[in-house]
Amino acid sequence: MLFRGEGGSVLSSKVNAAVVLTTRKMEIQAFDLPAIGEDDGLLRVEMCGVCGSDPRIYNWTDPRRFPLIMGHELVGHIGEIGSRAAARWGVQVGDRVIVEHLFGCGHCRWCLLGEYRFCKEHQGYGGTTPSSVPPHLWGAYSQYMYLAPNSRVHRIAEEVPAEAAAMTCANIGNGLRWVRTKGGAAIGDNVVVIGPGGQGLAAILAANEAGASKIIVLGLSQDEHRFELSKLYGATHIINLDRDDPVEAVLELTDGVLADMVVDLTGATASFPLALDLARPMGTVVVGSNTGEQEVSIVPSKIPVKELRVQGVNTHDTPAVQAAIKIVESGRYPIEKMVTHCFSLAEAEKAVLAAGGEIKLDGFIKGVIVPN
Repeated sequence: MLFRGEGGSVLSSKVNAAVVLTTRKMEIQAFDLPAIGEDDGLLRVEMCGVCGSDPRIYNWTDPRRFPLIMGHELVGHIGEIGSRAAARWGVQVGDRVIVEHLFGCGHCRWCLLGEYRFCKEHQGYGGTTPSSVPPHLWGAYSQYMYLAPNSRVHRIAEEVPAEAAAMTCANIGNGLRWVRTKGGAAIGDNVVVIGPGGQGLAAILAANEAGASKIIVLGLSQDEHRFELSKLYGATHIINLDRDDPVEAVLELTDGVLADMVVDLTGATASFPLALDLARPMGTVVVGSNTGEQEVSIVPSKIPVKELRVQGVNTHDTPAVQAAIKIVESGRYPIEKMVTHCFSLAEAEKAVLAAGGEIKLDGFIKGVIVPN
C-alpha cells in the first residue's frame, strides 16, 4: 500500500518507530502504515520533545503497559486524512499541526463534563496506549503517528520554529493552565517558581502573561544556564538554593509578606515542604504532576494555620492550548531556546536517558527527537 502526502509525493508503506519493549529496553521497529478512514488521519512527525515523564515511562515495571511508543510533545504535518476528520479538525493534507496528548473516549462522565484528562479509558499518545493495539502508531517517537477520531488537533503556523511548536501543548499549554487557570495568578502577584526546567520555564512565562509583579525563580548552581533563559521569559529575581536561604530571600524580596503563589515544578517531592514555607497566609501552592511517588515529611498544620490553598495540576486542556498557540505564534518569547539538544530516532534512548539525568550533556534543558 502506498500513501500520498503533501504535494502528492508517495509515502513509503513502512514506518520506523522507537519502541519500548519492556523496562529500560528500546529498539527501532518497522510498522505498516495504517489504512485511513473517513474519521481519522496520519501525521508525519516533524519533531517530538522528550518530556520529563518519558524517563518514568521508560522505567515502568508493569509488563502489561508494554510494548509502547513514547512521545507526546509533537509537531508535524498531515500526511493522510479522512474527509470527516478534515472537516472536524479544520485541516487538510500538508497542514502543520500540534496534537494534544490525551483525547478520551468522548462518552464517559468525565468526557461529557469536558474533563477528558480523567477519562477511565485514558486514551492518548506517548505511552497511554500500547503499540500492540492496532493501528500501533500511538506515539511520536516515530516517523508517522496515527490520529484517532477523538484526537484534538490544532493548526500552527509554518513560520514558528519547530522547537517552539513542539513545546506548545505540553509545556506552554501546561504552564498557562497551571498558573493562570488553576492557580489563579493575577496582576501584581508575587510568584515563586521552584525548578527552572521545561515546565518551570513555561510557568515563568505564564506568570509573566498573567501580569505578576515579581517572578522569583529558585534553582541550584547547576541551573545557571536555565536562570539566564528564565529572565527572557519574565523572571525578575533568581535565588540559588546552594548559596541562599530561600525563605529569608523571598521575605526580603516581598517586604516580609512571602509569595502569593508558589509553583513547585522540581519533579521531586522533597521541595513540597519548602513550597508551603514560601507561601503567604491565604496563598496558593501549585504542585505539578511529575513530582514522583516518594514520601516526604511535612507539618500538616502549616496548611490550615496559614489557610493555604494547595492545587494539584496535571497536563493541559484545549483552552490552554489555544491560548498557547497565540503566544507561540506571536514570537514574544524565544520559546525555541528551551530546546538545547536534538536527537535522531536512532538516538531516542540516549535522549530519554539525558532527560532523566543519567547522561550528562552540557547546557541541557530540553531534548527533541527529529524522526524524519
